[in-house]
Amino acid sequence: MYENGEKRINRCQPGYGASCSLCCGSHNYDLPRESIEEMLMDQDRRGPERDIIHPEVSLSEKLFPDELQCSNVGMQASGPGMVCCLVYEECDRGEEFEIFFEGTCKAFRCPAWTELTDREVVFAARLMRDWYYYSLLINEIEQLQDLCARYGRPEDVPDDEMESIRTELVEFFLAEDGK
Repeated sequence: MYENGEKRINRCQPGYGASCSLCCGSHNYDLPRESIEEMLMDQDRRGPERDIIHPEVSLSEKLFPDELQCSNVGMQASGPGMVCCLVYEECDRGEEFEIFFEGTCKAFRCPAWTELTDREVVFAARLMRDWYYYSLLINEIEQLQDLCARYGRPEDVPDDEMESIRTELVEFFLAEDGK
């Protein structure tokens, strides 16, 4: 994406070990984080022969029944810990999936793209360095902006505050029905 003619940092894959597929339901599992992570890793282990499953088909019980839990989200074998759409680049996704893809996936607008600066995105990526908490933080825009203003650099955030931040992010996510 470009802003004022300049390339922007990809909010979904900003680097530093951070990635996000929250809009696709990466966190919408009624499972512990470790179990979600294992399931997402298993998705890519099946390799290119894996079937493309319609995104509205769930793999497990949802935390939020009315929200998406796309079964095509997984972790890249080439980038351990990096969540992504495993079929985004597929040439033949099938007509039913293609209709969903065009209407939902391509049309989705994440607030992180419009409300966060590249500096804030990189701050969040460097601070969290993972898929789970990074996703939650870039969707808590005011909290992220406050952290950037207070600390300036991710390495300045005290370790004891990091644990508090992680706990708050999960609590807020669960309290807000994932929205």
